[in-house]
Amino acid sequence: MNVVRQVSHAIASAAFVAALSLGPCTPAWSADTAQLERRLDDSLRLIEALTSRLEQLEKQLGATRAPADTSVASVAPARAASTPTPDARLEEVERTLGQLAASNSRDLREPGLPLHGFVDVGLVGSRAALPGQRDGFAVGSLDFYLTPELGPHVKTLVELNFGITDRGDTEADLERAQIGYAFSDALTVWLGRFHTPFGYWNMAFHHGAQLQPSILRPRLLDFEDDGGILPVHTTGAWANGSVRLGSDRLVYNLYLGNGTRIANGQLNPNPGGDDNGNKVLGFGVNYRFGAALDGFTVGVSGLRQSVNAYDANDALTSRTRLLLLGAHAAYDNDGWELIGEYYRLRNRDLGDGASHGSWTGYAHIGRTFDDRWMPYYRFEKAALDQTDNYFLAQTNGRSYRRHVLGLRYNADPRAAVKLELNRTDDAGIGHAIDQFRLQYAVSF
Repeated sequence: MNVVRQVSHAIASAAFVAALSLGPCTPAWSADTAQLERRLDDSLRLIEALTSRLEQLEKQLGATRAPADTSVASVAPARAASTPTPDARLEEVERTLGQLAASNSRDLREPGLPLHGFVDVGLVGSRAALPGQRDGFAVGSLDFYLTPELGPHVKTLVELNFGITDRGDTEADLERAQIGYAFSDALTVWLGRFHTPFGYWNMAFHHGAQLQPSILRPRLLDFEDDGGILPVHTTGAWANGSVRLGSDRLVYNLYLGNGTRIANGQLNPNPGGDDNGNKVLGFGVNYRFGAALDGFTVGVSGLRQSVNAYDANDALTSRTRLLLLGAHAAYDNDGWELIGEYYRLRNRDLGDGASHGSWTGYAHIGRTFDDRWMPYYRFEKAALDQTDNYFLAQTNGRSYRRHVLGLRYNADPRAAVKLELNRTDDAGIGHAIDQFRLQYAVSF
């Protein structure tokens, strides 16, 4: 048997399975697979390096089997007693890799309930904060991420988040609960509650604080119960898939779900049923480049729905036809992380028929040094029509401008310490709010 060929095949099998098992923080069917593909490429390069080393060992073995010089023959027995021969070393390598190959020939998916999670703690200090805002040490959130194994086609994802309110109470939220069926790479159909597939940040960074580069999400993309102004969760049906175009990849998303409502100044994605029967309909298309542009992604997305707003007595106060169109671009490679998103809203009051135009967006830049340090900066802005009932009914539905400057330190592949300074100019407050934030976030 050719040793190089046998060993190379075994290593390839092991590397491929290892590559598939990487990244438990996000599912293999998530919107962003570029990082997994790069890890697989790294594994293939490792295979080539190991194959070259094994060829050298085989050549050394051939040289050892040649007739030995009589001048060293007398010392060979003495050396043999303490140093393994090349034959012995290669036999040991063959045995080890044979066991590895045999192990990898089995289905490595263990039955049961794969469970991952995230937890973060931190410190907050503010200047000129709003009444009711608290500073000091605080627990962020405890997020459990479950991906039950139900077969090669049936996919499930459940995310349960425990957070602390301003009053110090613990609240549990079922952030995602989706069940899907994968017909092929080109089509997976999901039912349940999922992250609305628009833009980049909302699909790449979920509720685990260790995943995202910064401490805060862009304010325009805050989660609904944190005062977000856009519907970042949807309950309904979602079809997504991807198609290879040479080294590039085209990814699409189509979804239909319950419309959003506004109650107590916050968006509510209606996970228990639609309040007005008018469904949200949305789409998203992303193009991921390969080869020389590996890591570069561009995309467009949009959604349309009718949103009812209610007062404290649950009485209907307004109805708005929401129309959102967005575009994004991102580059994540060679240590750089560049992200930009822009959203245009054209809303129509279903009471008096008036139309209102608004826009919002952000630009984020980060650079990793020595695989550990990443300074970053982000600028955010929202120019929202304050006569639009959709924004008027929301507590945070005001125009704002924010600067974020931070430093992330990767203490471990699963642990990050972040230091962040931000200044927010809120049009409805009249003065800037400065914040200092420190966060220690881990995944498990």
